[in-house]
Formats: sequence, C-alpha cells, structure tokens
Amino acid sequence: MSLTETIWSVYLFQYTQSDVFVGLISSLFTAVSLLSFVLLIPFLEKNDSSRLYMWTLFLMGICYILFAVTRSLWVLVLIGIILSILGVIRIDTYGIIVSDNSRKKDLAKNEGIVYTTSNIGWLVGPLIASFFAERYGIPIIFLLSSFFFFLTLFSYRFLCIGSKKRIVKKVDGGFFRNIKDFFSHKELVKTYIISGAPSVWWSFVFVYVPLYIIQQGMGLQWVAYFLFAAILPVLSLEYYFNTLAEKIHYKRLFGTGNILLASLLLLSFFVQNVYFLLFLIVCGSIGIAMLEASSEAYFFLTAPKKRIEKYYSIYNTTLDVFGIAGKLFVAGIIAVLSFTYSFLLLAILFFAFAWIAFSMKEVSKQKS
Repeated sequence: MSLTETIWSVYLFQYTQSDVFVGLISSLFTAVSLLSFVLLIPFLEKNDSSRLYMWTLFLMGICYILFAVTRSLWVLVLIGIILSILGVIRIDTYGIIVSDNSRKKDLAKNEGIVYTTSNIGWLVGPLIASFFAERYGIPIIFLLSSFFFFLTLFSYRFLCIGSKKRIVKKVDGGFFRNIKDFFSHKELVKTYIISGAPSVWWSFVFVYVPLYIIQQGMGLQWVAYFLFAAILPVLSLEYYFNTLAEKIHYKRLFGTGNILLASLLLLSFFVQNVYFLLFLIVCGSIGIAMLEASSEAYFFLTAPKKRIEKYYSIYNTTLDVFGIAGKLFVAGIIAVLSFTYSFLLLAILFFAFAWIAFSMKEVSKQKS
C-alpha cells in the first residue's frame, strides 16, 4: 500500500490537473470504504476471517495489475471502488485475527508490534516508489504492489495463522440498528473520535503535502524523502508509546499526542521556509505514534468481546469518516482561502481532539 500511496495524488493529478479534484476522487473511495464497513457486517459475521483475508489479498493483487494497464480515468475510478471494498474486508479480518491470537494482557504489545512492522513498509515504500517511478514510470509501481500482495498471501499461508471461529446464532443485518447500537456506548464514541485523528493527519500528509512539494518545484524525489521522514518517528516510537500507554494512562497519551500535533500545526501557519515547514510536519508524526496503535488497543479493551465483529467493523469506519473529513476539510480551505490556512484550522481541530481525549475513562488491560 505504501508504494501506491506515495504516487497516488501525483497520479490522479495527471488526469485531473486540480488539487481539489484529487481530494474529491480520494474522498469518493473513502466514502465507499465507509459504507462497506457497516454494510459488510453480516458478511463478516458469518464467514471465516482467515479465509476472507486470504481472498482479499489475492483479489487486491489482481486489481493492482489492472491499475498498471488502464489508461482511462473512469476505469481507474471503478477499480478504485473495488479496491476500497476489498480493503475494508482486509482491515476488518486482519484486526480480528490479531485480537483472536492475543492474550488480553499482551494485546497492547501485540498491536504495537503489528503497527511497527506495518510502518517498516511505509518507511521504505516511498523511497522504492520514487526510485522506480522516475526511472520506469508509475505503472511499474502498481505491478510491484501486486507482487507484494501475492507475497503476503504466500507468507500467511506458510505461517498457517488462523482465527478462532465464532458462531453467530443470529446475524444482524440492520444498517441503522448496528450504528445506533455502537454509538449508544459513550466510551466507544470517544474512542471512535480519537482513533479518527490519525486519519485526518495522514489524509493531509499523503494527499496535499506531496502536491505542495511538487508545486514548489522540488520533484518527486523530495516527496519520497518527506514521506520517508514522516514515517520514521512513527516506526521508531509507536511500539514504545503503546507499551507505555498502560503505565501513564491511555487518555494522557492521547491528549498529549493531539496537543503536540495542534501546536506544530499552529507553528507551521507562521513559517515561510518550505524546508522548516516540512520538518515541523515530520515532527508531528511523534504525536501520531502516541495515537495509532494505542487507540485500537483501547477499543479492544472497552468493546464487549462477544460483539467484536460488529463493533470492530463499525469502529473501523473512523478511518474513512475522518479520512473523508480531512480531505474535504483541506480541499474546502484551499478552494476558499489558501493552503497556508489549512495549518491554522487543522490546529484548532486537533486541540478539540485533545479536549475529548482528556475526558476519556481509564481502562485496565487486566480487566475482564
């Protein structure tokens, strides 16, 4: 995924020639993911997570091959919609597999390991993508992505990782009932909001900052350097913060991370030097390291275990709800004001996230 995310906004810009349209198309894919997270709940409840995970890896590999050969914007959008649906199934099933194979007291640690391992890919992906894209063109990036999906499928089969099969006596397919059920839990709502903060941040970092870099005449290689640097603090610190969460309390970690992000964004509003501006954004990844894996661990500690498939799927819509919000929010700012004002208004948003974080209830990983 990190390979295609590196060149995605630049790739779409070649078709649309508009920052705003890049944001809107990305938001369309995110909206499809959002609906899929809720509508696919019955499908996920009555099917084996491990088998679904393997099928999504295979089909996503096929879709990326199709991306490499298409030259039509409309076909690209269609494949993107299919990938969005498959991505939802992949995220849901993988999260359940990790939870099922973890003891409760080890869950936070295991979540940290999973996110750290994932971020290694996000660290080296931008460098690989920029190297091959500049020399061989963007289609080669989609072929490489397809190869890694098939490699992951083979590795998963070789390791024989599985998931505990839960028997769902009554599959609940009520769309609005599922949503109401989840959002009737106050702490789950707060967790949902706090877990959305990283999605807002990454939407900004992966969609709009690369376009800003290109418009400054710095080239695709600088996009790769920036994204590499942006992932490095997350890779280095996420496991540490996740194991620290229980000791200093989750809400303090969440609050501190959001305050750090808000403060750096506010400072960025006044900065004119492009290199120092990018440095501040990279430093913001320290705040993200405090939020990502820890917020998911917090969800598993607060959600009823017997309803984990239903709640986890709805919980994961936070990725897309706040991903859409972040993309449209910044697109609106650029359309009405300018890119610079996105720093100021995003800072206000992250201060609001911090206020919510400090109001959260504490939980213990030893709690049954």
